[in-house]
Amino acid sequence: MTLDELRTRIDKVDDGLKKLFIERMAIAHDIALIKAENGDEIYKPDREKAVIERLTEGMDESLKAEYTDFISNMMRISREYQIKVIGDIENK
Repeated sequence: MTLDELRTRIDKVDDGLKKLFIERMAIAHDIALIKAENGDEIYKPDREKAVIERLTEGMDESLKAEYTDFISNMMRISREYQIKVIGDIENK
């Protein structure tokens, strides 16, 4: 396989990730609305730990650290977005 062919494949993966990211953030938005309504905490370390453990279970050790980092960053971005959404609600 050529470099151009591999780049085409990775571009398709990136397009899929973009779609899933947008979907995840829409769900995070709705979660933020519920948390704002209920006065619930945004950061729940036990929940995040459980998610990471579930997603990395049985994963090849050669990628586990990188995937854990990917998941952790995704959840951090989601938390920051939820904080922004709740802040927008409070500032109305």
